[in-house]
Amino acid sequence: MKKGPSGTADDPVMKGLRAALRNEVDGAEFYRMAAGSARRDAVRQMFRFLQGEEERHREAILLHMERAAAGKTFRIERGVVSRRGIAKFRSPLLTDDLVKVGRQAEGEVAALSIGMTLEKRAIAQFVALRKKAAGDPKAEKAFSDLITWEQDHLDLLTRQYDQLREMYWGEARFWPF
Repeated sequence: MKKGPSGTADDPVMKGLRAALRNEVDGAEFYRMAAGSARRDAVRQMFRFLQGEEERHREAILLHMERAAAGKTFRIERGVVSRRGIAKFRSPLLTDDLVKVGRQAEGEVAALSIGMTLEKRAIAQFVALRKKAAGDPKAEKAFSDLITWEQDHLDLLTRQYDQLREMYWGEARFWPF
């Protein structure tokens, strides 16, 4: 990709951003539904946080698209709220009492798994967009920042999912290794 702002409708990066924008909207809606059906407050808060993150991604992508259309440089910034907010969910949210209630946790497990899939898809999209933006250091950095942002979400969901799986295995006295 040549240096300088892009922004034409047929530009491959702009096409990719439109696809990423649709995924961010879908992700925000999924996390809204997951928060609405979560049985534990901590889990509900995590999904609401992720919903807000997807909405911030959407806003950042829209802002870039507007800037590109106006001939301005590529820029996507992650706010302090996002960087600090994710730390709130570093500890496992799914506790032993959740496992004791048995099958009621199945919805949370499914939501975690689906969320992980959504985040992996977003990472793959931004990796592909970074490749298309090769030669434009600002665009490459912006896509790298989006990849890191999505990877933080994937790590958060994976940590919770792995902990819940370990708890189930412990209750069942099952260890695959």
